[in-house]
Amino acid sequence: MEYRKKNKISHLAFRLWKLFSPSLSERYQHFDTRMFLKNEMAPQFPWKKYVGKSNPYFKKWGFKVSQLDAEYYSRVSGVKADHYVTRSMAVHYIYPYLDRYDFVPAYMDKNIQNKLLQLPDKELGVLTPEAVIYNSNGVLFKGNDEECTFDEALDILIDYGQELILKPSVETFGGRGVMKVEKQTSREQFIELINQYKRNFTFQKIVRQHPVMKEYNPTSVNTVRIVTYRDFQRQRKVLYSCLRFGGEGSVMDNVCSGGGFTGINIVTGKLLDRKRYTYFVMDVTNIPDSMPDEIPSWEQIKTAALALHGRLPHLDIVGWDFAISAEGKPVLIEFNPRPGVGLQQAVGPMFSKEDLDEIMSHVARVKAKYNTLGVLQFEDFPERKTVMYKFGGNG
Repeated sequence: MEYRKKNKISHLAFRLWKLFSPSLSERYQHFDTRMFLKNEMAPQFPWKKYVGKSNPYFKKWGFKVSQLDAEYYSRVSGVKADHYVTRSMAVHYIYPYLDRYDFVPAYMDKNIQNKLLQLPDKELGVLTPEAVIYNSNGVLFKGNDEECTFDEALDILIDYGQELILKPSVETFGGRGVMKVEKQTSREQFIELINQYKRNFTFQKIVRQHPVMKEYNPTSVNTVRIVTYRDFQRQRKVLYSCLRFGGEGSVMDNVCSGGGFTGINIVTGKLLDRKRYTYFVMDVTNIPDSMPDEIPSWEQIKTAALALHGRLPHLDIVGWDFAISAEGKPVLIEFNPRPGVGLQQAVGPMFSKEDLDEIMSHVARVKAKYNTLGVLQFEDFPERKTVMYKFGGNG
């Protein structure tokens, strides 16, 4: 009874807050960014002093957004600017305009991304992790995309007899559900794993990474995150790149799972300044001088990301995660519509001011339905016809 009473009071408070909040953008700003900073981001950052201070850049476009994010990222990156994109602005306004959200859920299924992109691609020199067995929507397939029975899948997994990576193919934010399967795994244990994951998962062969990449953390497959953007003139460009590496003993490189990252100079492919960032912590350490300074096969990675973006006409902003094989070839681990803003903006604003001005000139015309917090229908852009689902976003 006590729980129900508290829940009823919380629900009433939420409805009152929603009713009297003057604008939808302000509601999102308070609900998302304020609580995000209070509960998850660096506690030593004095976020309260910026909540009531409006960001002048977004104010000129008609959005009431606090100065909080711009101050936070300016301190972390050392690049002072007002046009840092808040998570609320990105997820609720900018990304839904740049990406067709009705396509996004299917595009985010890792089991179909290779088919969409026609990978592996010999001309680009891009490889992909090899699947041994995968499950799409409850149906089991062999690595050659041939449907198989449960018993056939078990036989293939046992016969492979090597270490595997098991991971979900959807809803994989933060490396959730990713694990290493040892080569001694028994038939009964494989049955237990398959029953545990149920559907939408894949057993992949281990990627043997380039020795330079291995130096950053030997237990994880370390990746290059590169974000590409297609502007209003249909020109594709690289916005940002970073090197992601796992924490000690981890098999995942995800920053929010204990790993770290450092910026990459998108022109030279060298580390920007050897700063080692961790998830939402303002105390930045350094990459040891003994570790490599230059990313192998950088030009090939950059060329591949821009070329592959051309195969996704419904997405104008994409985050790509590449490993590098032992032979120096890019290995596309996955791509992400709606790349997370925190990872990008630790080294500077997500967009150049010129690009963001162009985007905001369109986004500012959005007439959102104010009767719901969870869903926005953007009716101003019939050529895009997109629905914004509650929250979302990727690491």
